[in-house]
Amino acid sequence: MIRLVNMERAGLSEAYRSMEQEFPHNELKSLRRLRELYDQGLCEPWWLDEDGTHRGYAMMLRVEGCRFVLLDYLAMLDKGSGYGSICLELLKKQYPDGILGEVEAELESLPDEVNRLRRRRQDFYQRAGFVPCPFDNEVFGVVYLIHLWARELPEDKEAICARELYRYYQAQVPQSWLDKHVYVAGQGGGPSRAEN
Repeated sequence: MIRLVNMERAGLSEAYRSMEQEFPHNELKSLRRLRELYDQGLCEPWWLDEDGTHRGYAMMLRVEGCRFVLLDYLAMLDKGSGYGSICLELLKKQYPDGILGEVEAELESLPDEVNRLRRRRQDFYQRAGFVPCPFDNEVFGVVYLIHLWARELPEDKEAICARELYRYYQAQVPQSWLDKHVYVAGQGGGPSRAEN
């Protein structure tokens, strides 16, 4: 049986060893920071469990007043196994109000192989029913194409997603960092990449 299992605080260390291999350094929070978010009740980590064996994990962020949860990290320990799609389906049941996903945007300035990988990630979420919600943003040097899954998509989904993405970063970093490193169209923060 495959199911989501709450990850205890101690499990963050195990998951983090995989995260260091899976995610670019500039997109990876420190283990210390993940523990702080967990202790504050903002981080909800899950194992994808199959009969007692961990097949992957998801780190969800939840901020009071946000309509949607943020899928902060998702990775499977067995690549190409279909577990990622299963995990997303289980997360959708766990968070029926909606899930935001940050997926790196394709950029003309990047090599073709990097954009192909980013396109594959976008396709993965879109196959699972996530819808792109494009708006200008740059978070610690990374430009995202935000995706949203919700049972009922709001008409103003781009504006809601932009507002909620900014609120997620407000809850995680000091204002001085927000002003310097986070830009979300219509929400403030650092300078737009178009202005640099």
